[in-house]
Amino acid sequence: MKIFNSLFDNYSIFDNKKAKVYCCGPTVYDNIHIGNARPIITTDVLVRFLEFINIEVDYLQNITDIDDKIVKKAKEANKKETQITDKFIKDYLEDLYSLNIRMPNKIIPISEKINSIIDFIEYLVSLGHAYESNGDVYFDINSIKKYGELSNRKIEELISGSRVEVNPNKKNPLDFVLWKKTNEGLSWVTKWSTGRPGWHTECVALIKDYFQTPVDFHVGGIDLKFPHHENERAQFLGTDKKELSKIWVHNGHLEFGKQKMSKSIGNMILVSEFINSHGANVLRYLLLTTHYKQPLDFSDDLISQSKKAISKIDSLIKKIQLKVALNEVVKTTERALDKEFNIIDYIKKFIQIMEEDLNTPQVITLIEGMVKEINKQIENKKLNAVIDDLIIILQVLGFDFSLQELDSQTITQIGKWKKLVEEKNFVEADKLRQILVDKKIM
Repeated sequence: MKIFNSLFDNYSIFDNKKAKVYCCGPTVYDNIHIGNARPIITTDVLVRFLEFINIEVDYLQNITDIDDKIVKKAKEANKKETQITDKFIKDYLEDLYSLNIRMPNKIIPISEKINSIIDFIEYLVSLGHAYESNGDVYFDINSIKKYGELSNRKIEELISGSRVEVNPNKKNPLDFVLWKKTNEGLSWVTKWSTGRPGWHTECVALIKDYFQTPVDFHVGGIDLKFPHHENERAQFLGTDKKELSKIWVHNGHLEFGKQKMSKSIGNMILVSEFINSHGANVLRYLLLTTHYKQPLDFSDDLISQSKKAISKIDSLIKKIQLKVALNEVVKTTERALDKEFNIIDYIKKFIQIMEEDLNTPQVITLIEGMVKEINKQIENKKLNAVIDDLIIILQVLGFDFSLQELDSQTITQIGKWKKLVEEKNFVEADKLRQILVDKKIM
């Protein structure tokens, strides 16, 4: 499998039988928006596809439930921080369920791993990669020769071109905090001070504690590449002298009117709001029509196009269920043939496309072609295995579609509905139709 590696700005080949995957989770001071959903769905598609090609996946995600934003939110709401985080963790898990996400093997709130994080920071200090200053602990970026490689930035340029706040406690303006001295909000007592961990040390400490080794894939939005991922990488280089991740996967921004969607700007649509209005399949389709590496400009037209595409697939599946139940179409397990009478292996095509850097836009084109082929077959009253292949591909991409095996009662109801329509008994036909709609047959 070939996938773009952000560390080297080129493609890496992954051919192992097992994969360790990590994706940065949310800071739970608010609900996630559809921009936050893009790395989640990117990771979901990656994990689902790896498992589809028989690769065993161990997928870890963190939840940041200790943060200045959470402290601020709790103060504004006159609540405990745990009341804020408990609510938004619950909401987040519900969003994952609504998005039809293959749940990570483990989702770990950072508050559960404070001792591991403290041990990790102590180890960095003992190795000379971090130092205590007035109760805070900072990572010394000059202790790592490779700092800046992930984001392709030089330290000198970062300092001269940045607005880094001058801090007399730091050796270098770009040194970042691992332990923050504070009595505000939730805090823990250490030999340095009473405080809490810095954001940049959470993920790397969690990865080291959970996997013990580097991960194969580290996924996240391009906005996290610097400084968050760069700082994660630097710490692991310090402790293990190895790359934190073999392959770094970064998705492009979700933009709204050419501006990055973000909570701070306020131009966001919550995942829960979008799903309530349009459905999870529409959001997934919308995101997969653009390659994960590219920015995606969110618009009403894009929503409309995605809704039409999903509606077309949904209607097609329901049509097949009805026509097969009414014996108007014969469904076989035969394979489609091309003009030269060679078997068309849609699953093989799908795998080939996905192994080229998860090329979902090309898969969408393949799906559109399969839908056209299926409609032709329905007209000819004989449907082969292409529909089964379509359902498999849709499910591997994380869409919530299935071709139901109808029970005898439902088949009888369909036949009775058809007879009522033929008899023009529309009142009773509509009542029966509603029952079938509730069963998602119509």
